[in-house]
Amino acid sequence: MNTASHLEKISKLEALRARLDPLEDFELWFWAAMTAGTHAVNSVLHHARITRDDDVFPTQPGVYLVPQPDGAVRAAFHPLGDILHVGRPKVEGPIPEDVANMMHEMEIIEHHRDPCVRGEREPTQAIAVECDGALRRCLALLARRIPEQTR
Repeated sequence: MNTASHLEKISKLEALRARLDPLEDFELWFWAAMTAGTHAVNSVLHHARITRDDDVFPTQPGVYLVPQPDGAVRAAFHPLGDILHVGRPKVEGPIPEDVANMMHEMEIIEHHRDPCVRGEREPTQAIAVECDGALRRCLALLARRIPEQTR
């Protein structure tokens, strides 16, 4: 995806999260947070020219849906554009400190994904506060990196 699309999705996901209760609607609230943060990381990776900023959509690491001239999309191998999750796929090369800090914040959120969403651990207020704080810090770093587009 391109940076503008990532930023638009973050805005929509944040509006959705504002309407949800972090505990009553935890799974949806959590997925919206995790997805918004992943869009933020992808935005700064594109901005730093570490990954490609284009209109292809990841389905699996290295496999993207590529728009065709007839309007259809076709699955194809493609150079690294968007990551699906922090570390999936791994981003090779030097990562600026602010981007690494954003990735760290996303790892805090991702730590709770499987146990809380798959039912192995009951989400708590402390988990919701930790995830929300991590996303807030991630989005603040995004706003510092790309201030002109995140107002």
